[in-house]
Amino acid sequence: MRRKQRGHSDSFLFVFAGQFDEDKLQQAITAYGFPDFSVSKIETDGDVDTSSGSDYEALCTEVGGVVSKWLRREHPGAIAFSSDDFKETTFWWSGVEHDDDRSCDWHFTAEAYAASLPDAHRARAATWLTVLSHSVELAEMQADCPTALGADRAAAWAATLGEWLHGFEAATGNSFNSFESEYAFGLMPSEFYLGFEFARISGEELGTICDQTGDDVDSLPGAALKAVTEAQRSELRSALSSFFGGDSDLLWALHSAIWPKFDQPMSDALNGLLGVADYDGLAELDAPWRFVSEGWCDEAEG
Repeated sequence: MRRKQRGHSDSFLFVFAGQFDEDKLQQAITAYGFPDFSVSKIETDGDVDTSSGSDYEALCTEVGGVVSKWLRREHPGAIAFSSDDFKETTFWWSGVEHDDDRSCDWHFTAEAYAASLPDAHRARAATWLTVLSHSVELAEMQADCPTALGADRAAAWAATLGEWLHGFEAATGNSFNSFESEYAFGLMPSEFYLGFEFARISGEELGTICDQTGDDVDSLPGAALKAVTEAQRSELRSALSSFFGGDSDLLWALHSAIWPKFDQPMSDALNGLLGVADYDGLAELDAPWRFVSEGWCDEAEG
């Protein structure tokens, strides 16, 4: 109820194992005032009252399958997120998803933005834009800027996020960093903003920059956008870490989007990821962790 009063909208999935009357379950949950929920049942021969053993592991796998299917069907744009409002209760999985009523204004569509993102994040493009708008307070930024400048600044942040997500892909070794500044440039409303920012960041007069470019004038917009996104990486990292509740939760949001894991509660899966003890596991986590905690790393360039 407190979250509803603050304008949040929540969806819940209740998974029950054992022999239950589904209608009675629905009635019982409704009586508690849950506004939007689904119920799934897993048939078992009896109650599983121990958190170990093959029966429990098999049950966890079944629960994970139910949760995974529900998310794909009902919330394909959700990103793993552990809200402070839910810290006192253990949820199998929790996340955040785009809401049309809680986003800033973009002059491009979520579909157009999705095309610039890594494959694992394309279905989550609208959610990432919403997360970004709240992380760096773009709505307030736009309110303080003339319309065109606010749109330019928002687009620059969106391009920075796109590059950053590609960088994480490379840091994990899942794929190469395939961020294309030339493509992301198409999201920008005007060339003037990029030119001004490029000159400001480089400390050179715009005429000098053009002279240094020589005959390769066509590469200038992409180079300008690359300079802008690089300058904003650190601030973006800090803003996202604050939004997700820390570097560990931010790492999980990014990591689980590529390699989703639902066969155990999300907090246990995160602890398992961070608690690797073997050399190979630590080596695989080194670059992604440095990327998330520092904002960038050499491996992200690959």
